[in-house]
This record gives sequence, structure tokens and C-alpha cells, in this order.
Amino acid sequence: MAKILLHCPLNISRAIVQMMEEFCGKLHEKNGIDIQVETQPHRADEKSLLKTYVENDDLPDLIVGHVDDFADFTHEYIAERFQSLPGRFPVRRELSDKGFTDTRGYFHPFGIIPFAVFYNRNMLGENEIPGSWEELLDPQWAGKVLIPDEFRIVSVVTKAFIKADFPDKFCNFKTNFIHRGNPMEVVTAVDEGNFPLGITNIAFARISREKNTRIIWPKEGLFCMPQVMVWGKKAPESLFEVGDFLMSKKVQEFLSMQSFVPVSDKVPMPSLLTENRCPLRWDGWESFMKAVKGRH
Repeated sequence: MAKILLHCPLNISRAIVQMMEEFCGKLHEKNGIDIQVETQPHRADEKSLLKTYVENDDLPDLIVGHVDDFADFTHEYIAERFQSLPGRFPVRRELSDKGFTDTRGYFHPFGIIPFAVFYNRNMLGENEIPGSWEELLDPQWAGKVLIPDEFRIVSVVTKAFIKADFPDKFCNFKTNFIHRGNPMEVVTAVDEGNFPLGITNIAFARISREKNTRIIWPKEGLFCMPQVMVWGKKAPESLFEVGDFLMSKKVQEFLSMQSFVPVSDKVPMPSLLTENRCPLRWDGWESFMKAVKGRH
């Protein structure tokens, strides 16, 4: 039996699993391959399933989701345990030009999740809002930036990038940023005026019940997290069709509807991003992995 481990954001995880299980059923009928899809729980007290697989020296055939899960692996470990498939799943030119193609051929993005800063328009005027990630570290924002619980991926990546990009000001992170709740609770708290600023992934940040929030487009670009596909050494070639499915118009359109970045050029970029002309903050795979290494 082939095993797939999925670790995607909570707001898309269930839908992605349902689509994958439906497709894997069809793949079984076609090729006779049995596929089990396992999902990483989204609770702080749950041990990483990938770590358990590593400890047991029995990796899944396909790992789908957050690329930071691989940050603590050495280049040698990745080369020994995973398949290099350069060019097998090409990304759209806009992303390739920015360095989202892993030239070593291990990490294959199927979507990019931007993280957004937003504000309560009744608490801050347009001339008062911070215009960059760096400005969020200014003393004036002490205790005023709400971000989800520390274990959640948006908080992990945001903290890692801020530490990497602004080391001289990082001492203000603990003072300025308040970790509390899940992403939807963060949006609600800012929307209701309990905090002037919040940070979540863009799918949450773009909507609020009372419509009191607005997204800030920082000059450095949006921090982001690639969602990747990585194949184990023993994965059968027929399993590559799961990758083709994740790159299909059906899945890519679903990601785009969340204002995530589809990697396939078959689907247009989300208008929320194109209309605001805000790039993704990305300096390549080595830079990303270095920033998130040892993040927990």
C-alpha cells in the first residue's frame, strides 16, 4: 500500500484530503494501487507524524504540504530518502523567475500561501498603518499585533522571517506580537476592535464579519509558505499521477479561490494579489530553509 502524508493549513486541509481520496479511488480502479492518505492533526499537543516516520525509518511514499517540515533535514538525508524529479512538475513563469523552482528536483510546489498583515480601519487611519514588516517592530506597536498560537504555521514562518530579515530589531518581537488563538479568532479580535493589527494567512485576512478590517501590502512583499509535493525513494511511478492531479485545474482553481497562489499557468493569479501589485517575499530555497531551520 502506498502512503501519503498531508500537512496543509487547516482551512484547506479537509477539502484537499477529500479531493485526493476521491482521485486516489479512481487511481486504484485504473492501476490497482491502494493508497492511504494520512493527515497531520492541527493541535499543539500532537507529535509530528513526519517525525514519527523518520524515527521509524519508514517514510511515506508522498509527502504533501508545508515545506518547513523538511528544514531540519540535511542535504544528504534528502538525497538518500527522496526522489529527485527536476522539471516533472513545472511552475508558472512568474514563480519560476522568482526562484520557486527547486533546481535539485526534490520540492515541487503546487500552491503558495501568502501571509498578510491587516488592520482595523476604525482604530487606524491610512496614514497611521505600518507600511512594512520592519515597522511592526517599532515600539509604538508594543502589545498591538495579534498573531495565532505559536505552533501555527503562520506564526512559525512570520517569526522566522522577521528574525532573519531584521535581527537588530528582533528583540521587540516578543513585546509587540501577542500569540493567541486560531487564525479565525485573530481576525475576529481585530475586527471587533480588541487589537489594531493582526496577521494570518491571506484566506482569513481578506474576510471579516463586521467588515472593519483591511489588508496592508508591505513594501518587502508578503511572507509566504510553499505547499510542496515530495516523493519517497520507493514511491511507484503511478503515484506521480497524484502530483498531476494537484497541479490540475480543479485543485489550482480551489487554491486560487482562497487567494492562494496557483502554480499552474492554467489558472489566473488571484485578483486580490494582482490588483494590489504586492509580490511574494522570496529569496530562494536555501534562504527559506535557513530561516526556518530549528524554528520550534
